[in-house]
Amino acid sequence: MAEKKIKDYVVEDNITGFFVVRTKNVREYTRGQYVQMELGDSTGRISANMWEPDSFALNELEAGFVVKVRGQVGEYRNKLQLTVGLMRLATEDEYAIEDILPHSTQTYEQRKARILALTEKIENSYIKQLVQLFWDDEPFFDRFLTAAAGKLWHHAYVGGLSEHSANLGELALRVSAGYDYLDKDLLIFGGIFHDIGKVDTYTADMAIDYTDRGRLVGHICIADAWIAERAKQIENFPDNLLTKLRHIILSHQGQLDYATPVVPQMPEAFVVYYCDEIDSKMGAIDRIRQRQGGKGWSDWVNLLGRHLYFGEAED
Repeated sequence: MAEKKIKDYVVEDNITGFFVVRTKNVREYTRGQYVQMELGDSTGRISANMWEPDSFALNELEAGFVVKVRGQVGEYRNKLQLTVGLMRLATEDEYAIEDILPHSTQTYEQRKARILALTEKIENSYIKQLVQLFWDDEPFFDRFLTAAAGKLWHHAYVGGLSEHSANLGELALRVSAGYDYLDKDLLIFGGIFHDIGKVDTYTADMAIDYTDRGRLVGHICIADAWIAERAKQIENFPDNLLTKLRHIILSHQGQLDYATPVVPQMPEAFVVYYCDEIDSKMGAIDRIRQRQGGKGWSDWVNLLGRHLYFGEAED
């Protein structure tokens, strides 16, 4: 049997493949217990049930395990669902991590080059020193370049954070071309660093999920602390400049009810906020568009409160 990916499944497909277990629950039904799961690969997620689970599925299986599965694709409430017949723990030599976790379509080197190109455009010596302190920490820079920007909504894949950050910095510079009073260095810094706290917010060992620190502290507060700490390493770093940089990071989600500590109160902070809105929304919409095949109407999108239309569907 050919090993298809989740995005290509259709009803009645008989599949054999490798998946990460995203969630697992043991449920009761009239014939005893069954295992309810969400499985994922590099192309998507699918609900799965094992109606006659063995001891491994009931007692040993945990979220984060990579498993080899044989089953059949069905449909439940207008969504695809996998009925699992056989399942076992996969060995490390049987799969590649690129097949299990979604990855940016841009290479590691491409994302790194975009970030460094933006850094080179910074003219303020204090801001450039601050940024360089982060990049000179090679283990940190590597984590930044490989981190995800979200768990499910936008740029939720390996490399998504650096891709989104480069998008935002470049977009903010394009906006600044129409408003000569904007400080481009502040925009570049805000674009690159607005979400940098997500380096510690998500883990992507076998599934993208929140860390304890990510839930308890949050990416905005993590980023603010890092920026303030590293600025102390630079002699005579201007207090007023640091306050501006911190404000852009602290306000980038725009509204207090979106868990941002303060609202934008500088022109550059408004630009970073709106550019973040554009790129995060477009990233999420593109994910939905691809899942939809680029045509027709999407399902109801809860976070947007609407359906999305991608043009006339082919007959």
